[in-house]
Amino acid sequence: MGLFEKKYCDLCGEKVNALTRQKLSDGYLCSDCKHKLSSLSSGWKNRTIADVKTHLEQREQNRQKYSAFVQSASAGTNEKLVVDFNNRKFYFTIGRDFKNSNPEIFDFSQLQDFWLELGYTTLQDSDRDGIPDEYDRYDNRQGMNSGFGSQFDATNSFSGQNGMLDVPLALQPYVRDTNTSSSPQRISSLKAKFIVNHPFITDISMYVDSSIGTVRNELMRAFDDGMQLMRLCEQIRNGMQNNMGYQQSGMPMQNNMGYQQNGMPMQNNMGYQQNGMPMQNNMGYQQSGMPMQNNMGYQQSGMPMQNNTGYQQNGMPVQSNTGNQQPQQPFNPQNSAAIVCPACGYKPDGNPPKFCPFCGTTMT
Repeated sequence: MGLFEKKYCDLCGEKVNALTRQKLSDGYLCSDCKHKLSSLSSGWKNRTIADVKTHLEQREQNRQKYSAFVQSASAGTNEKLVVDFNNRKFYFTIGRDFKNSNPEIFDFSQLQDFWLELGYTTLQDSDRDGIPDEYDRYDNRQGMNSGFGSQFDATNSFSGQNGMLDVPLALQPYVRDTNTSSSPQRISSLKAKFIVNHPFITDISMYVDSSIGTVRNELMRAFDDGMQLMRLCEQIRNGMQNNMGYQQSGMPMQNNMGYQQNGMPMQNNMGYQQNGMPMQNNMGYQQSGMPMQNNMGYQQSGMPMQNNTGYQQNGMPVQSNTGNQQPQQPFNPQNSAAIVCPACGYKPDGNPPKFCPFCGTTMT
């Protein structure tokens, strides 16, 4: 009799559907009441109807928190993580809660841990030499060159037995790689994980990129989004807004690949930019002791600074150490077309930069 007994929602009293109901430790919720719960919450089979009522009260209070939320910064494509530094709050733009204009608002103190996880696709290795066909230019079965590897220069690098080989050094401290396969694989997805201190929510998982293709730029873009999320989480954990590349003013934000969005190399923690040039400190001097340049086109010493076209900001050409002026180098389309980044295949449209804006490799 108990098996076929009709069951009713312990919150609204309506009859529950066996396929869509939510089981509680001391009753049931119908489908409609179940969807009032936060989409980030879990563990309801072990919770009571009293827990449900407490949670729903908190959800109504959460609406007030969301209405008072003032965005200060965000990270990730489509703003996956949004922060209010003034009120020390943050939320994630995922799930049913966000779609219903009531995303769960967390205090800074509730963020306990965060990291990135890699997802893989196993690649075909016809001659079983550990190199997938799309990268392999030699067929060991035939003992000769083959048609394999035709996409080598345009594809994402593969992980082999260690996916961390593909991950930039700056991002590796945030990546927890659980892959143990010995087969050749390619990174195909990147997921962000968060642990929060909340009575009804324990962990949050979302894709940074759920489908990374074979083009290397797609992989770099996913890593860049992942680094944005991790750096903003560092700011949340530090409890303050600092100069980590998240701005509202429209100024370029630094990405994970060692370059700002405008292609200029960013500074690292060793006192040098990624291209090896000394970075500027707050005393008006570079780490090398040379005066740094200010925003007015002049160095702190009062001398006009030099721009990238061979001219000072006042329009006077730069002078070389021999006392002669440096001749202006005219743009030559043929020269730029002949130069290609040896690492990722980037081709500049104009005069080639010294360093590739995508991977940082020296352009020669």
